[in-house]
Amino acid sequence: MPYIASNLIPLVAADSFTLWLYKTTDTRATVLSTGYFSAARTRLLAGHMVVLEAADATALLPVRTNAEVGNGLVVDASSSPLRLTGAGAMSLDADVAAAAVARCISLNALPSGVNEGETFTVRVTASGATSAVRFSILNASGAVVLGPSTAAVSSGSASVTFNAPAPGNGYLVKVEDAADSLVAQTSPSFVVLAAFALLVETGLGLLMAEAGTRLVM
Repeated sequence: MPYIASNLIPLVAADSFTLWLYKTTDTRATVLSTGYFSAARTRLLAGHMVVLEAADATALLPVRTNAEVGNGLVVDASSSPLRLTGAGAMSLDADVAAAAVARCISLNALPSGVNEGETFTVRVTASGATSAVRFSILNASGAVVLGPSTAAVSSGSASVTFNAPAPGNGYLVKVEDAADSLVAQTSPSFVVLAAFALLVETGLGLLMAEAGTRLVM
């Protein structure tokens, strides 16, 4: 059966992270298929996690770009486990060295609205191993309308300048670590206002219009 929007419930939300619960009679394999959550791409963002209660398993799934989910971790399965019986002896020596790699990006404040034809700069603060950041402008449907544009991190920050997209509302700025798309953040929505056009000056008054309609005289 297809994805059911009402079955996707937010459990915890903090900053750019959300933990979701999704219950379905579909199997885990069906939920993992490409495009299953495509209708939820404006809700399920890269870096989110989904607790899945499927017909055959309970699993914790990471959300990737375009609402695709990874295989995740199965915490319980209703099918009978595979049992193997054997005996043997083995000696194994190994030295393993590993180090955690910290990455962090934080989106700076943006204007709540910009005018058509203007340029505006988007800036992030970056730390840890983050050396480059990708910037994108999304529309209200979650589709990329500008970018992605990649900028190198210098002195703990990175920035790009965009030309304002077409007038409208619901635009978002998305930033992500160029080396790890799960390290990402999305801005609050902003609007792009239609530009005013000066028609004529009469005496001390300015005659202005937008899309052929007189506004101020």
